[in-house]
Order: sequence, then structure tokens, then C-alpha cells
Amino acid sequence: MQRIAESLLGLLIEEHDDIRSLPNAPTELGRLSGMIEPSTKTIWLDRVECARSLGRRRFTIAHECGHWILHLGRGTGSSVCCRPADVVDRHQADAHELAAREREANEFAAELLMPEILVTGQARATGGNISALAERFDVSAPAMRLRVHSLSLVAAWRRR
Repeated sequence: MQRIAESLLGLLIEEHDDIRSLPNAPTELGRLSGMIEPSTKTIWLDRVECARSLGRRRFTIAHECGHWILHLGRGTGSSVCCRPADVVDRHQADAHELAAREREANEFAAELLMPEILVTGQARATGGNISALAERFDVSAPAMRLRVHSLSLVAAWRRR
């Protein structure tokens, strides 16, 4: 994912101990998972969160790329900051509470990292094992659980 961000989109990926201490970052939102700074074409990632889960790191990069492509494009506009709760680890029922652009960035990341046709095929091959699917797609288990649910694969397995 980092290579896509860097080579195809021209974005720089940096990690930081506390994104809130960076210029243009809000301090009132609590801890931030990621932030994209359009003027410098930089995606900032929370170093601790990245170390805890490489799958989460990949999803956050994909999420911020979604903001770049869907909401920022030409490097104009202000920084987009994302809290841990904004970047996927929420149940789908809570999704309506997210701002529209956060939901769109999550959907972009999910489609990029976990394409429907591949997830469906691998879901059959693993018998719906979320951990195995997460490992195969190199994402976190919560991200895969949400993706499987959004593709309505959970209901099909429960009927069997």
C-alpha cells in the first residue's frame, strides 16, 4: 500500500509519535491515527498504532489515499485528520455516525485492500475464517470482519 501511495499518487508516508503536535493538526480531537497534509503531499501515521498492527497501518494509508483521491485531489484544501474511531474499527451500525467523507475514505480503503471478488473467493476457501482472511489480505481482523459483513457474506455462512 505504501508503494501505491508513494509511486502512483506521489504521497510521502511518515510516522510520528503524536500527530497532534504537527503543524496544522488539531489538538482537540484526541489521539489521531492519521492525517494527510495536502500542501506537502504527506500522510502522517501514528507510530504506536503502526507498530501495534501492520494491517491497521496499511488500512490507514489506504484510508488517507481515499481522502486524497476523493476529497483533495490536486493538493488544495486543508489537512484531513482521522481519529482511531474514524478508521474502520467500528461496527457497521455505527457507520452512519461518521462524517460522509470518513465513510467514503473507509469504503475506498476496503475496496482497494479487500476487493469483493477476491474476498468472496477466499471466504469460500477458508470457510469464512476471519483470521485467515485477514492474514491473506494483510489487514486487521476488525477490518476484515467489517468487510465480510458489508458484502453480506456473514448471513450466507450462518444459513449453512
